[in-house]
Amino acid sequence: MARTNISVDQGIFDEFSSEAERQNKTLFAFANESLLAVSKISAEGGNPSNLYKMWRTVSLLREMDVVTLPSDFVDGMITQLSTVDKASLLKAFHDLGSRLVGVLKIAADDLTELEDVAKDFAAILPIKEFRTKNNQDGTVEIDIVGAGRKMESTECVFEFLTAVLNGYGYHIMKKEINIGTIMILAGKKNTM
Repeated sequence: MARTNISVDQGIFDEFSSEAERQNKTLFAFANESLLAVSKISAEGGNPSNLYKMWRTVSLLREMDVVTLPSDFVDGMITQLSTVDKASLLKAFHDLGSRLVGVLKIAADDLTELEDVAKDFAAILPIKEFRTKNNQDGTVEIDIVGAGRKMESTECVFEFLTAVLNGYGYHIMKKEINIGTIMILAGKKNTM
């Protein structure tokens, strides 16, 4: 067994020590477990600073009970369903957004924090960019790139997002939807 001293900030040590105690582990055991995990992630080309983001993403997905499928498969299914009953399909995506907004609020208290959540999910979502910009007049601009590879998929993402925006207390004032891209200007509902 090798023995060494490691210097860390006091705040980090206090948090680390408290967590070891909470898990009923010695500092030795908790440090070995933690360092082994970080070493394995690094050895496989990962970045240890992304570890928390990955854990948060997996926890949120577990909360939503998500099944991850290839985006081409999902796009194809959406296109097929759209030819049968487009109105019901769009309503299903709207309803999904309404149901999941509560879970999203766990990770993002405010609409503009959804940008950080989208970055955390970047590795598993087909969305390539999700940007928000707060305007001085209280409106929010939302730009999404990678919202489906077909127009039908993009329209479904728009319906989902509409419900999420409503759940955060916003309404859509202006929109532009193209294959894979959505641009929205949204305002607070109380400013209508």
